Amino acid sequence: MSTKDTSMRLTGGIDVGNGYVKGVVRGTVDGETVYDSVDLPSAVSSTSRSMPKVPEADAHAMSVAVYDDFFNKFSGSFTTPLVGHSDLRTMGRAALTMRGSKFTQFEVTGTRSKADQELSAVLVLGVFAAKALRDYVRAHRALPEAELRVTVRAGLALPIAEYVQRRSAYAAQFIGALGGADPAVHMVTIKNFSTPVAVRLQFEDVQVLPEGASAQFAIADKGLGLAQALLDDLRVSDPEAAEGLADVTAEALVSVRNTIGVDVGEGTVNFPVFTDGDFNPEAAATLEQGYGTALTNALEQMVTSGHKNLAFANRKQLADFLQTEPSPFTRGRYDIASGFVEEEAGYLCDEIGTRFEDVLVEVGGTTEVVYVYGGGSGPIKELLRPVLQKAAGSTPVLYLDSGYSRHLNREGLFLAATTAEENAKKGKHSTAAA
Repeated sequence: MSTKDTSMRLTGGIDVGNGYVKGVVRGTVDGETVYDSVDLPSAVSSTSRSMPKVPEADAHAMSVAVYDDFFNKFSGSFTTPLVGHSDLRTMGRAALTMRGSKFTQFEVTGTRSKADQELSAVLVLGVFAAKALRDYVRAHRALPEAELRVTVRAGLALPIAEYVQRRSAYAAQFIGALGGADPAVHMVTIKNFSTPVAVRLQFEDVQVLPEGASAQFAIADKGLGLAQALLDDLRVSDPEAAEGLADVTAEALVSVRNTIGVDVGEGTVNFPVFTDGDFNPEAAATLEQGYGTALTNALEQMVTSGHKNLAFANRKQLADFLQTEPSPFTRGRYDIASGFVEEEAGYLCDEIGTRFEDVLVEVGGTTEVVYVYGGGSGPIKELLRPVLQKAAGSTPVLYLDSGYSRHLNREGLFLAATTAEENAKKGKHSTAAA
């Protein structure tokens, strides 16, 4: 094992959704900037065991931590004020198939905030700890002999309904008490290998943005390329709506300053409003339902229907099943499960449409464009687009392709973190979301 320098700095945007964690984290390896993309189910399996049943050999550090998707098989324990127990927790896709463990996912049918569920902290801290180990092993091709000491800058998000009141307190949970002399220390012990690896995380800065608004920042930052893709998609998928935009160019779309976003997540739908280029918290809104609500309700209907072949353990398994192209052997089950979900999604789209109309009452007359995105927007596109377009009238509804929409919030959060970092280097004190 190596005795090289174990201190490092990481900057990341982590979109902790009710369904999936999407993130991008930047580190430095041998003087070169290295980015890691994160895409994992928002779930963990917990057990009182101190180690996995069969830990990986230390000699497999490169193959497991670097060449494989380590974020989706991370196992570790947490010693931090944000996590109540030091149980062994396994994140991501590996958590979906573990037996004999407690499975934890976000609650999407109640009113409890993600910020109040310790799963949020486990996922954020686990992602940064996994990235730290990946970068160390990339550089030294072995596990560290000493504790990894990591300074972190992060961009995180809260639902719009909570953003104004809770953003400072949420950031302070990771950084430490505002104005306090000592920063908070979060210890993560990675236990995938025979030799545990200790990672000490300290947050230098946390930018908290309203969910959905971070995606709007990313749309503006991506500029002409994304704008042209949006117009092309509208002309193919909804020619009638596109007729009124025949003379609209990508340059014109980039310059719009009055927009409404419809950010469809698994547990919430956020409606960020931008007025004259600035986020408008007075007009913005949150619907406390999402695609995960439809999945949960569909699971309940499957149970009462008596279909024995539809025994999904949780909504994450159902979502993963529906996102995979069915084989000839699973086509029948796929079609039946899709039918249950589509019925519940129809009710959800009606709720989204009603809440969207409320937002339009506030700012509809000045709105130039409506953007639709988010991880839950793709599966309900055919149902939701006509509902929104009917409510919007002549205002164009631009539905982002899934290749963009699932990751826009993480891109905006990463942009917030890096902008704050650049401002700090220049001696400026500003909030990226301002």
